Amino acid sequence: MVYAVRVVYRYVRRYFKFLLVGVMNAAVDLGVLNALLLAFPTRSPLVLMAYNTIGVMAAICNSYLWNRFWTFGDIATGSRREKMKFALQSLINLVLNDAILVGANDYLVTHRGLPYMLGSNIAKGGAMFASSSVSYVFMRMFVFKRRNVLHLETHRR
Repeated sequence: MVYAVRVVYRYVRRYFKFLLVGVMNAAVDLGVLNALLLAFPTRSPLVLMAYNTIGVMAAICNSYLWNRFWTFGDIATGSRREKMKFALQSLINLVLNDAILVGANDYLVTHRGLPYMLGSNIAKGGAMFASSSVSYVFMRMFVFKRRNVLHLETHRR
């Protein structure tokens, strides 16, 4: 029973760390996107996607550092394989984020008549929610996966 409580506590604690890192990532991502939109206004979906890509890449760098050393610090190895898995997860995150942002922004601005900045930020919120949810599953189950100790012992012989 005590072991089960510890496992649940560890899982909940890790998830809340991930959420806190997500808030920091959101601040970086939204900050970069809005700074670019304010400095270089556009209505072009391609330029919006480029701005979003820059913001997401900045957030991904922030995410790797905080998740590697803090959220998943007890199980992360920093190996080349782990970094490649993180890069693959990041690419999926980026494509999903860009697709949702551009599609939702078009719908909100063109079909619902919202002002461009408002539509872009609402669309970005949906894109961030969807891509970060997928990202957590990938990071927990694929990138920073705890290796089975018995499996490691078998391969050391």
